[in-house]
Amino acid sequence: MEIILDEGAGFCFGVERAMRMTAETTTVSRDRVVTIGPLIHNPQVIEELKKEGVEVVKEDADVHNAVAILRTHGVSPDVEQRLRQESSQVLDATCPYVKKSHQYADLLRREDYHILIIGDQNHPEIKGLIGYAGKRVTVINLPEEAENLPHFPKLGVIIQTTYPIEKAQKILAKLVGRITELRVFNTICDYTSDRQIAAAHIAGKVQLMYVVGGRNSANTSKLAEICRQKGTPTRLIEVPDEIDERDLENVERVGITAGASTPEVRIAGVIERLEQIATARALVR
Repeated sequence: MEIILDEGAGFCFGVERAMRMTAETTTVSRDRVVTIGPLIHNPQVIEELKKEGVEVVKEDADVHNAVAILRTHGVSPDVEQRLRQESSQVLDATCPYVKKSHQYADLLRREDYHILIIGDQNHPEIKGLIGYAGKRVTVINLPEEAENLPHFPKLGVIIQTTYPIEKAQKILAKLVGRITELRVFNTICDYTSDRQIAAAHIAGKVQLMYVVGGRNSANTSKLAEICRQKGTPTRLIEVPDEIDERDLENVERVGITAGASTPEVRIAGVIERLEQIATARALVR
């Protein structure tokens, strides 16, 4: 059985930065260490951080006498302000791409644009971004939703960092010609775009695709969606034990990619498990 791996898969630089900041903090801090919401969207990593003494708390939690670490997805400015007033220290682990989105939202608000956010309104990244956008903001997630938007004299667009670029292009195409003044900031993360392109390429070459990462991760779920759109059977798994050998019957080429919050050790574990299955089958033959 041939295994084709996206060599760029695994932690993005924003996640690596957040993990490094958290590890360094737990080493030196005498105060309790908390993250405002899960630091990243990978359940196994969050459990490992808990064993190191890192608590996950809600945005409105009591953070007195605690070091508060802002999650990679960011928080609203109101939440950050309260944390800075109440906690012993705030460490900002927000992804730099998300921080750039915050800056663009603040700029558009000050320049009197109605702000359109393309993304999942229930995702923590978007919830935090709305806080920077102010009251004149609309969130849509599907191209067909763009058709129902009213006319705006000035519309500024910001895109969720993990949003599929092809879907974003479809939405933008519906806006061009309808809006008098349209200003678009492409805030899609380069790493995310590269992984989506690579996943589609690999999915087109294999009989079965594994996407490794947290089921609560937006970028991981979108990778699986892209692979399925290629017509390739796709399994989203968090750990190697979830591999079902029955899926591999008569499969000669398997593809692997992973979300931005998936550690390399987890990807290596999936490869090792697939190699074990392939070796056992070769012995039987």
